[in-house]
Amino acid sequence: MTATFRAGDLVLLYQDSRRHWITRAGEGRFHTHRGYLDLKDIVGMESGVSVKTSLGQSLAVFKPRLSDLVESFDRPTQILYPKDIGYAIYMLGLKNGDSVVEVGTGSGALTAAIAQSVAPDGRVYTYENRNEFLRAAQKNVRKGSISRLVTFRNIDPAEGFLERNADAAVIDLGDPWRLVAPAWEALAGGGVLAAFTPTVNQLEKLADALRKNMFLVLEAVELLVREFKTEAGKVRPESRMIGHTAYVTIARKVASKE
Repeated sequence: MTATFRAGDLVLLYQDSRRHWITRAGEGRFHTHRGYLDLKDIVGMESGVSVKTSLGQSLAVFKPRLSDLVESFDRPTQILYPKDIGYAIYMLGLKNGDSVVEVGTGSGALTAAIAQSVAPDGRVYTYENRNEFLRAAQKNVRKGSISRLVTFRNIDPAEGFLERNADAAVIDLGDPWRLVAPAWEALAGGGVLAAFTPTVNQLEKLADALRKNMFLVLEAVELLVREFKTEAGKVRPESRMIGHTAYVTIARKVASKE
């Protein structure tokens, strides 16, 4: 069933991959270099239609995806790239109803993606000990209408997470090895862990800590993305690509410490 816009709904106005904007259906006007739109006219429209601005220029009107909303997030910290987020969520096997503990909320991009993956009945417990980062993340996550699935904790879980029997744990810190033992305690048997490290030295320390704390390291990978130009008759790779951003490590809790 095609979604229709109600007053107050978020709207993605799309010209191309470099020129798109997010606004809300309702009152007022939205101005672009291609003319303006009366936002009340969007109410009742179906997602995917094309509209004309005051200058007669066409814009597509879509329901925004989470990835569209993340582009508008306030970013007090560097956010993970979609390639790393998507791969980690897939390898964690997240599904509706799962419980996830996360440490290193940062700007909340990964938090929001996890929440979307476990919706509508799952839960994300995310830990961030810096108040300014936590406030920005809370504001950002509210944009995606999934904040009801997220519990924010303004503490350092190095001495232990408050949760037990979680299905998955996610660590995005400069010293992830410090949280391996607490993550083991928080996870259910066979629970899956994902951690992100920017350097080989950090990856080595993480892998060592995982093995010493009864995790089986399934893999550590580096993901690269190269976009293509798609103009007819000129299809070729872009001159630039997204190279190294982080090593993604996936591990599973395998045994009792007793």
